[in-house]
Amino acid sequence: MAGRRLLVGVQMIFAMSFLLFHRSCPAPASPTLPAGSLCIPLERDVLLDFKAGLTDPGNVLSSWRGADCCQWTGVVCSNRTTGGHVVTLQISGLYDSQAVGGEIRSSLLTLRHLKMLDLSLNDFGGQPIPEFIGALRSLTHLDLSYSDFSGQIPPHLGNLSNLLNLQLSNMADLYSPDLAWLSRLKKLQVLGMSEVDLSTAVDWVHALNMLPDLINVDLDSCGLRNSTIASPVHSNLTSLETLDLSFNPFNTSIGANNFILALTSLEELSLLSCGIHGPVHDALGNLTSLRKLSLQENLFVGKVPSTFKKLEKLQVFELSNNFISMDVIELLHLLPPDELLKLRFDNNKLTGSLPAWIGQFSSLTIIKLNHNELSGEIPIGIRELTNLRDLWLNSNNLHGTINEDHFTNLTTLQVLLISDNSLTVKDRFLKKLACLLH
Repeated sequence: MAGRRLLVGVQMIFAMSFLLFHRSCPAPASPTLPAGSLCIPLERDVLLDFKAGLTDPGNVLSSWRGADCCQWTGVVCSNRTTGGHVVTLQISGLYDSQAVGGEIRSSLLTLRHLKMLDLSLNDFGGQPIPEFIGALRSLTHLDLSYSDFSGQIPPHLGNLSNLLNLQLSNMADLYSPDLAWLSRLKKLQVLGMSEVDLSTAVDWVHALNMLPDLINVDLDSCGLRNSTIASPVHSNLTSLETLDLSFNPFNTSIGANNFILALTSLEELSLLSCGIHGPVHDALGNLTSLRKLSLQENLFVGKVPSTFKKLEKLQVFELSNNFISMDVIELLHLLPPDELLKLRFDNNKLTGSLPAWIGQFSSLTIIKLNHNELSGEIPIGIRELTNLRDLWLNSNNLHGTINEDHFTNLTTLQVLLISDNSLTVKDRFLKKLACLLH
């Protein structure tokens, strides 16, 4: 629960995602409502029973009293014309002091119009996910992430045929021996299962391929293996924009039959620390919608292929901690100067000198080329990188003199690392440099 404070942004994104995807559905007429209230008495009683099963040391649910449950914290009702039913139950503990726990009671099944159930960032003490949640057939959004559930994911979740967004991330004691249940969620658009143990789920690629509406998939740190990454005969993932498979022990090369190479709609691909070896595959250059490509901490060798010239939308390119050996000018010629924001190529085997025209990459905010084999001088043209925030050139073979001319326009620079080279910095410039960095 210690990382709870860092995850406020995640919950805000999830809440906004609900507003984006929520679709009102016609419902039967409700019973007579109390004057001035939307709350249906039966549903209020269900919520009070649900509350009675929970532990609430931070009194998060202290507002749960009185006749109008639609005014309670975390409860959203539809309007009177659609019956005033409870459609959202969002009890997300953004801080340790706000975490609830205890028993999730099956009385929730009475809330037949419930579309969003968010119990993320709570502390349910390692209990299993209740099977009956799979009977909440109206759900479009289910978020149980960061809530300390454990055991097998109930395959009953596969009955949630209206689900658009499923979040089960960051519960390392949660596992699923296969993903047959997942393949039944035909409307699913967003899937988060990072840190869930899927080490025996050899069908994961097939299961994903059964979900044609997928847009965002996060399966980092799931124990996925190399024998499971072969491509389906035909890829149905034509809407997939974001795929994170980082920290899975694939320990293989990216071959021609890798299913990733068929994901032509991808905008973000993360394969950080997957034990991938061999050359960077040419066909990655065919993923022309890519804006972010993260391949750090693998065992890639050779050059970045010339096909990467086609990645004209690339904004973030990260290949740190590999064995890429090529001239830095050859690398820069492959990258889009007007789009690139972040270039992380530290701890490789780049050679050659930084070009005088490096200022063409005017959008760059981060350059990490430290721990390579770069030589020559730092060009004056670097001062044209007016958006630069971090510049890491330490531990190379650079030489020459550094002076104020290099940094005239770098008003946003915060980090400058140029040590372990053969550079000369005039004493009078050191004071100016100290003032420059902020």
